[in-house]
Amino acid sequence: MNLASVFLRHSVWKFFRSSTTGKDLSVTIILGLLYLLMSAYLLAMGFALEGLVTKILKQPHAISFLNSILVYYFVFEFVLRYFLQHLPVMEVQPYLHLPIKRSTIIHYLLGRSLFHVTNVFVLLLFAPFAITVISAEAGVSHGFSWLMGIWLVSLVMHYSIFLFKKKLDDSIGGLLLWVGLFGGLAAADYFGWIKLSHISAFIFDALLEQPPALLLPVGLLTLAYFVNFSFLKQALYPEEMTVQQAQQFRSADLPMLKRWGITGVFINTELKLIIRNKRPRTILWMSGIFLLYGLIFFKDPKYAEELPGMFIFVGVFVTGIFLINYGQFLFSWQAGHYDFTLTRPIATRQLVESKYWLLASSTFVCFLLSVPYVYFGWQVLMALAATFLFNVGVNTYVIMNMAMWDPKKINLAKGGTLNYEGVGAAQWLVGIPILLAPYLFYAPLSWMGYPKVGVVLVAFAGLAGVMLREPLLRITTNRLEKRKYQIASGFRKE
Repeated sequence: MNLASVFLRHSVWKFFRSSTTGKDLSVTIILGLLYLLMSAYLLAMGFALEGLVTKILKQPHAISFLNSILVYYFVFEFVLRYFLQHLPVMEVQPYLHLPIKRSTIIHYLLGRSLFHVTNVFVLLLFAPFAITVISAEAGVSHGFSWLMGIWLVSLVMHYSIFLFKKKLDDSIGGLLLWVGLFGGLAAADYFGWIKLSHISAFIFDALLEQPPALLLPVGLLTLAYFVNFSFLKQALYPEEMTVQQAQQFRSADLPMLKRWGITGVFINTELKLIIRNKRPRTILWMSGIFLLYGLIFFKDPKYAEELPGMFIFVGVFVTGIFLINYGQFLFSWQAGHYDFTLTRPIATRQLVESKYWLLASSTFVCFLLSVPYVYFGWQVLMALAATFLFNVGVNTYVIMNMAMWDPKKINLAKGGTLNYEGVGAAQWLVGIPILLAPYLFYAPLSWMGYPKVGVVLVAFAGLAGVMLREPLLRITTNRLEKRKYQIASGFRKE
């Protein structure tokens, strides 16, 4: 019997026999409809591509222009694949003791990964152009060569993403390499050191005019495939899996936190959870990236003059990015051991305090890291300081209470991109009060012509929340006391 068909049948059985089949099926249907809609848009754009280039962009020769900008399309595709594409996975441990070659399992994984919607996008977008424009001008064989060349380059990126995610993703080194590579290419093109458009035109003109040039992307695709094969083969030994799991549980103790008693122990445990698990660790790195969000607005003086309230929005986002991203799943992170937590002889107040201090401290760190924005003016630092206080004094309690609203179980080992585990109604709505609450204090005074006084009032609202910490934490604790068994029951059902 063909082993590929056996693996495929087992995957289907696993999907339909899972306890979460209903939720998984509904998410799959929704994503399928979105992909169909996106495919329809891409196909329509493919037929309109020549008109867009010649009539709207006023370029005399559509083929030459398109060849010169294809490199930018592939940069965009790389980013798109990073968010949409996941590593090929299968529960391989049940097969390792059977007389099945590991190479067979790996070839199945890599082959199955090709059936991904992103591998069709490039054909939907460029096939109409190749058929209607290139084939008519240069011949069918040249049109086919050009289209196949683009598709093969796309497949090279398909396997390159796996290498990136396997070796460099979820690490500060990989993040810096990614930002440095694309930032360096953008700077080189902007300052004219290297004209990416010239390189792009040379490569894709060659694929169009010289069909034997297809051997180059074929060779790159073969190389990418077998490098992936080598990496996966090394990771399929049971002892390798054990070593990888052991490496994940490295020490991350902060002894000074133990001085805070049980509250400090809880904070230390939560920090270990963040550092040792992929999804919360991804949130930590992404929060660092989003600290740069202010560069979009703070450097442009028109926002300070025309939309002064925008600084409040950006300030809440920049200083509270970790608070928002991590806090909305505050209790879902502990879903796997929540029952164990309930059996410990600890007060609920201590658990609530530990989460409060973790979120408040992360907001303080984000504020310190955003202080260099003072380069764009003292009004920027004033807005950041006001929103920092508001995040600590108001939004922290808001997000802690919203996180108790029917939290869902989360698999900590999975990545965060396009991962909807743990997402419920609270997660869709949490941004509304968090981002808009400061405007309850700022907007009236801004409309009256006193925007700076409005910023000060936002800061005072935050200070009031800090001063009222004890009663506000008591309210939060009482609410958790009433809901903790219901939360635990919900985690057990998933």
